[in-house]
Amino acid sequence: MIRRYTYQDPIFKVSTKNQNLRIESNNTILNVFRLISGTINCIDIYKNEIYKFRENYSNFPFTTNESINQSVVLNNFPDEVKLKDLNQYFKRSRFNSKFYGSIEQEIIKCLIANRNNNHLEAFFYLYRIIEGISYSIPLIYVSKHKNYDKTYKQLQSFFSNEQDGELAFFKRFLTETFKNEDFFKSTIDIDFNVLDQADLREAYYKIYLDKITSKPMNSKGLKGQTLNQEIKLSYIGFYDFIIILRNRFFHFTKGTWQDNLSTTEILFPDYFFKPIVNHGLNWLSLIIFEIIKVDFEKGIK
Repeated sequence: MIRRYTYQDPIFKVSTKNQNLRIESNNTILNVFRLISGTINCIDIYKNEIYKFRENYSNFPFTTNESINQSVVLNNFPDEVKLKDLNQYFKRSRFNSKFYGSIEQEIIKCLIANRNNNHLEAFFYLYRIIEGISYSIPLIYVSKHKNYDKTYKQLQSFFSNEQDGELAFFKRFLTETFKNEDFFKSTIDIDFNVLDQADLREAYYKIYLDKITSKPMNSKGLKGQTLNQEIKLSYIGFYDFIIILRNRFFHFTKGTWQDNLSTTEILFPDYFFKPIVNHGLNWLSLIIFEIIKVDFEKGIK
């Protein structure tokens, strides 16, 4: 297999303790964890470029690691978890390594595209990741149950009927599993002020609002502005919105009931997707991090 990306570890040096937290190319779960926590340098071998990823998407809302040290990797783990515990976990962590390996390259490409302001490309990989995890993550999560009947019944509850696809299955899993988590009960705030051009802010705000099937939980304007600049969506509402945007943009069927987006409406697709890519990475990373914590709990028992 041709390898395009490799890593540099800006935190754990060869001479430091906890060497199992140091980046290794063959530990996919560690690689994914370091990517979404913003504690890794990634090298594009073919372009000879280094990307220093510092956005910590495992936080909600996501933050930027202004400085990084060993304690950063402990963020969002329970307070009783120490570096030595993580070191021992990653030493033997090979749970679902094939799954993590399948999304690792997608995450890298999404992060790099986002860094390079190729937001349409970033959205493309973002959606690929959603499809890639929509069936696997519920299976991984419920596998922590030792009781077969409990596992079976929980999986059964995620299916409404036999015609359901993986995305609907995934939505019910998210709702039932994380409904009591703080991030699930919070809003995702789409801010159009990330766009410098006022005319694009206005146009894209209206398109976003039109494509949201249910009324936003809240939208508010900035003082002195006649146009609303922000849309707030629930965590699960954001998932629905991502699917709607994908369907309306990537399909161009005419003469149906679907109101698909045309190129003349969007005109600058990288700007159109810019307000939501970071939120999408944050949304995904929260779920992936929850599954890593499940694997961690299994690994220390």
